[in-house]
Amino acid sequence: MRRILVFLLAVLLAASAGSMIQSLVNLQAIAALAGPVATADQLSTLWFDLRHFMPVLAAIFLPIMLLSLIAARLLLNRTPLIKAPTVFAITVLATWLALSVINQLAPMPTLIALNRTLAGTLMLLACSGLGAVFYHYFSRSRSVS
Repeated sequence: MRRILVFLLAVLLAASAGSMIQSLVNLQAIAALAGPVATADQLSTLWFDLRHFMPVLAAIFLPIMLLSLIAARLLLNRTPLIKAPTVFAITVLATWLALSVINQLAPMPTLIALNRTLAGTLMLLACSGLGAVFYHYFSRSRSVS
């Protein structure tokens, strides 16, 4: 039960971070076109995106993280790799592959605006990878001896 809770928290962490970064990148683009955006409007936009876009991103990240964490565990059981970097790398690669497929199937140029640039894509990948590392770290059993 604890691992499920930690996994859901990891997905929410990754999706929340991705949603906030996307909001900030979009606000920066708007400011470049139209001038400064009021702080109240920035906060309102962040809150709106957390309520409406974050669940979509969480739905995208959930199966990616689940499958990549299973793959990482299988790989780590068979090889002497360093755990956290392996979990991060596998999740990042799985997220990149999934976003590539989503972008090919989506009716518009790119479903996730943050994924339109290399820098944005790298930030999105980092969010999913860090969520997976969060899960890896907090799901381990800790014995007090």
